[in-house]
Amino acid sequence: MILPCDQLKQAVIDSGRHENGRVGFKLDTTIIPDLAERTSLMIHDAKSGLLIYRRPQVPQTIPLKILRLETQLLPMVKFDYHCGRHFQYELPSVERFGHETALQAFHLNAIQSIYISGRLLLRNYEEFLDKGFKAIVLLTDPYYELALRIFLLKRMARTQISFFGDRDKIILAPAAEHFADVDLESDASLKMALKKAPQNVRSVLVSPVTRQLATTIPEQLVTRSDVAAAIDLLSRFAIVGHDSDSLYFQHAVGELLGIPIDDFPLPSRHSTLENIAAQLRSLHIAELMLEEDLIFDHYVREAMKPPAPELRETIVSRHAKTSH
Repeated sequence: MILPCDQLKQAVIDSGRHENGRVGFKLDTTIIPDLAERTSLMIHDAKSGLLIYRRPQVPQTIPLKILRLETQLLPMVKFDYHCGRHFQYELPSVERFGHETALQAFHLNAIQSIYISGRLLLRNYEEFLDKGFKAIVLLTDPYYELALRIFLLKRMARTQISFFGDRDKIILAPAAEHFADVDLESDASLKMALKKAPQNVRSVLVSPVTRQLATTIPEQLVTRSDVAAAIDLLSRFAIVGHDSDSLYFQHAVGELLGIPIDDFPLPSRHSTLENIAAQLRSLHIAELMLEEDLIFDHYVREAMKPPAPELRETIVSRHAKTSH
């Protein structure tokens, strides 16, 4: 059923956030007679689809607060659904709703089972890593992500993309127009498009992961010095995966959440995007645009490498001696 908000909230009027303050609602047995007995109950905002409340969809919800930082322009929708349904509250692609709504989701202190995912500037939410949230992330090869962004921007110029929110559409519109007629199979066409990209287009492409971890506003530029800050914030994550070894990420998430990994849906690599990424690797302008992310990616991969066999044996031996 669709019901109007009929409860007046004076504080909303006083803060200038709503013209008449009728943003509250009340559900009771006069509206839903079997309210207490219902095993299924979900309340969404009719306009945005934002989940306001739901009763658990599984017998036992996961008693954790999880933030999955999205670093790709293409969200991992199936993965979020697979994980999110095990929590009492979930909010995938939270960036669609804006900063204030995201903050409200993080402040749901009465709920201990929360799954949030999104392409956030994490410095704005870092405090919540000290308030019970565990962060996880699956990183992507920088050239592949750049290829994906250019591909989606070109497509956006000709069709509506459902997973982009209103803010994304405004920010990405100039870049979509810029890449509308670019031949993605031509090195020369790609090179020219990147070289001639104005600042509002470059801001969509330049080292996006470093920017997510080191900046607080979308317009803020990054430099090499921000790579260290980005790595420092990443070190606070419970799980850091890389698409070069997605199996590790699957196992780590499954262990953290206590759910089987057999049907974990992770995005697969597409040959078209692999080909574009290969072209971009040969372009110096692409390397310059991804400079901070390439440095960041190098250090993260080095840190994630398993120890050499000799070192592993030494560690195991020392652990055995310590145990005795």
